[in-house]
Amino acid sequence: MKKLKEQIHSLGIRPGVSLFVHCSVKAIGHGVGTEEVIALLREAVGDEGTLLFPTFTARDEEYFDPGSTPSVMGIAAEVFRTLPGTLRSRHPRHPVAAQGPAAVELLDGHEHAIGPCGSGTPFEKHARSGGQILMIGVDLDTLTLLHTAEALLDLPYLTEIDSAYLDSVGSVKHITMHQAPGGHRGGVRLFEKAMRNFDLIRDGRFGDARTMLMDAGSVLDYMVELLRDDPMAALCRGDFCPDCTYFKSKIRSRQLSELGAELSMLLPEMPDDPVKYKDLVDRFASHISFVTASDLNIIRLSAGEKVPPPSDHIHRWILHPDPEDLVRFDVLPSGYSGFAYNPLEASQAGLQPFYDVVYKAKCRDLITDIFIEDGLSGLKGYCSPPLKYCNELAPDGKVVLGEGHAQLQEIISAMRMRNYSGRYHLVVPPGNLYVDTLRLLKEFWNLLP
Repeated sequence: MKKLKEQIHSLGIRPGVSLFVHCSVKAIGHGVGTEEVIALLREAVGDEGTLLFPTFTARDEEYFDPGSTPSVMGIAAEVFRTLPGTLRSRHPRHPVAAQGPAAVELLDGHEHAIGPCGSGTPFEKHARSGGQILMIGVDLDTLTLLHTAEALLDLPYLTEIDSAYLDSVGSVKHITMHQAPGGHRGGVRLFEKAMRNFDLIRDGRFGDARTMLMDAGSVLDYMVELLRDDPMAALCRGDFCPDCTYFKSKIRSRQLSELGAELSMLLPEMPDDPVKYKDLVDRFASHISFVTASDLNIIRLSAGEKVPPPSDHIHRWILHPDPEDLVRFDVLPSGYSGFAYNPLEASQAGLQPFYDVVYKAKCRDLITDIFIEDGLSGLKGYCSPPLKYCNELAPDGKVVLGEGHAQLQEIISAMRMRNYSGRYHLVVPPGNLYVDTLRLLKEFWNLLP
């Protein structure tokens, strides 16, 4: 007991603070009682301090009763919620228990917040009031404050859930909660290293357990900035986690909507199993179509070829001139709805795809379809001499989207700012449609501002 008391007083807990505890009693070691742990934590914060535990439930009950519905957040949280003087919030998904002078203020109105963890919840109030967080024998995967950061940014993978709770007069109230978290966050453990680099974590020991003490407000601000910069930061880095793949698709779908343009995969041929292929595309981002060249009502012209009239007036016809002819147009030929443009072809013709076409030519406002592929070619008008070894580095002339001579990043950025609402066609080469499709989709997303 003496050693535990010395350890807990060396952790850096401020007397009078509101301390939010995530705890594994088993990790502390044999012979340590749950009530003993809670008593030591109460002593550490003092009479002026407030102690909080997450007391989330199994969520399979007909309705949540804060007085009787048990917690599944470990023995410490369950024992704490049953102690005399402990209050519990009424939110049916992420209820919090608290003891101390700030308990009422921190817990009040949780059930009326827009979501379980975001603005106006005990998690956000605690962080904004100078509270501390203590992790005992658990890692950042259990840090609910991550969901607060997600909610404050209204990340698109948060969901809407119906639930019910028992109010203060014994009536069952039904609510629809927004911004509800759920699913796997395989990348959240990577936050720990970054947080240590900013001295946001103070390490310690409590019994056999490792501990991490954090200032809740600073950690919340850090996670908000991290997720604002990269909304996928808390997710798995690979492509095989169902939850994280689904969450990424929600993020990309919102980004695609903000881009304002349509996105399609231009296939060399239709897949043998269109349903399976569509699942790949949909799980990357929704609202991406896939077509073959024969599905597009595009009339392709050779250099110098005269513009023919469209074969009918029923379909929406697009004209795809040779790039050197395209830059001479300032109006659409009669019967056509727009121009198709391939920046790589422009590069191969000796044009600068961005400067000579998108930046300078009048045809830019008439372009409705842009083919996205990249590669190497000679370019005129550049200050630097060509890199003669490029063909040895990329013998097939193909490179990652945005790293070749098609100037795709500049084009997509400029067209976005011009409110381009046409279609980007990612040109999939013959081969493994699944591998090449996923590769091109990832490369395209790296081009987005």
